[in-house]
Amino acid sequence: MSISKKGCILFFFLAGVALTAMIFCLTAAGQERLLDKKNSLRTNSLLFIPRTTLLAVGDSLTQGTRDATNNQYHLQNAYLQRVASKLSLVLPLKFSQAWLDVNGNRLNPLTVPTNLGVDGEDIFSVEGYEYYKRAGSSSNYISSEYLCDKLQPYFFTDMHDKVLYPINILAGKPVSQIDALIWHLNNRTGPAIVIFWVGNNDAALSTLGLGGKNPQYFPIPFDQIKDQLKPVVSYLLNYGKSKGVIAFDPYTAAHIEHNLTDTSDFSTQLNRLVTRINLNRTGVKYFFLTYPYYQEVGYLMGNEDLEFYLSKLGYSIPESFKGRVSLLTFFCLYALAKEGEVSRIPLILGNDGLVMSGDESLTIKNRIDSFNAIISMLNGRPNVHLVPTGDKLNKAFSSGLQVNGYTLTRNWGRGSSFSLDGVHPGHTVHAHIANILLDEINKALGLNAPLWDLASVLASDPYFDFDGDGWVAGPNLPASGRTKILYLFKDSQEGIPGPAVIDTMTPGEVWSLISDALLEEILGISLIRAEAERIGIVPLKK
Repeated sequence: MSISKKGCILFFFLAGVALTAMIFCLTAAGQERLLDKKNSLRTNSLLFIPRTTLLAVGDSLTQGTRDATNNQYHLQNAYLQRVASKLSLVLPLKFSQAWLDVNGNRLNPLTVPTNLGVDGEDIFSVEGYEYYKRAGSSSNYISSEYLCDKLQPYFFTDMHDKVLYPINILAGKPVSQIDALIWHLNNRTGPAIVIFWVGNNDAALSTLGLGGKNPQYFPIPFDQIKDQLKPVVSYLLNYGKSKGVIAFDPYTAAHIEHNLTDTSDFSTQLNRLVTRINLNRTGVKYFFLTYPYYQEVGYLMGNEDLEFYLSKLGYSIPESFKGRVSLLTFFCLYALAKEGEVSRIPLILGNDGLVMSGDESLTIKNRIDSFNAIISMLNGRPNVHLVPTGDKLNKAFSSGLQVNGYTLTRNWGRGSSFSLDGVHPGHTVHAHIANILLDEINKALGLNAPLWDLASVLASDPYFDFDGDGWVAGPNLPASGRTKILYLFKDSQEGIPGPAVIDTMTPGEVWSLISDALLEEILGISLIRAEAERIGIVPLKK
């Protein structure tokens, strides 16, 4: 009897799936036996108290992003790992991370993660949906980008695959973060603590002026730097602009509104999520974290910030400049000033599309207030606890976080609160967030988990400006994409007031690196990739 080609393919595919599942089950079973044996001694001494599972649904803050990258080093120093470390001292805890290496590859693909946080997640993508406004669509739609749907690790294509695998195998279907959380809650053997911190990114793109779809925004002064970039990069950026897939004017009232989630949409989606999660589960405590003012991050730089850095190169910012520009725009300003092209700077600062005004900032702030009002309505429900992270971080960034005689502020670099990307906190602020959450968990559950000593964390924080020159050392890790641009501004000799890496390079070297980094970024846009393949810049995909 003959078998068709399709039949052969289907047979081997199913055989591969079965083999993968069998291997996984055997490996997982072995790991579980070892874990059970390891924990038996501990549970004996604790009167057989079942382990509490620590689960988290979140975005880049929960995953542990810094410098626009994710890896084991960053996750180890992020708030959730710090919370888990302290909680494990006072109760038997089940907690696991999806560890990534420095290249972003999953290190432990057979381990079932309980930190489900994925970089970039908003209130819709956490359930697998693309939000219609930001996607330029007429309605929300399911996107495979927001689902873990690969059967084997070598098929991973996005961060959801890397973080949520193998929960999709265990659930028998592609899973979003919410699907993965529900699977955990349905299959737990003891109590659970659920951390929910999703919603920051519903205001993020409006603040960052970076990312999105149809178009994808890049807050760079393209018209003023296009002759400095490599010709092919300038061509591709201009091509993308002409086709409507790239835009360089994110800070207009219309574009800010385009990237903000509508209040009514946020409310409807949050209600949908909590209904699916079921807040009435016995033995589960839910901690919902409120949102800080995203538009106050160090990524946005005003008159004082620009004056501090550009005056190093002999350029003084006009006092009349009242807006704020993105970190990427600032980097271009610094590179131009370093080269002596200061005549271009007023043109950039006068470009409304590159400058966030006070009114535009207020629009974002008011929307975040509405998000917080909506999530605060959950307070008082059984098993729900509200964590005032928003208010406490806003206070820390406005009046300064006092640590061991130092004052950490919102200012990029010299403020020592943020990583080099100006958005994600450094080690010390992550420890501060952990303390805010630990304090609420202690009160809600009657625990006495110790808090972190921020002074000891600060002592080894690579994002703290110890010599006061405005530059920080940053971590000693490889870089790709926009992280290459960020690393231009690492302190070349932290501890001694002096230059950043960019100050030790020639203008040609600087623009070459910026060009290469931008090329890496835009090749992720399908239309740009196709054009790059057509003109022979990158090889055709097979």
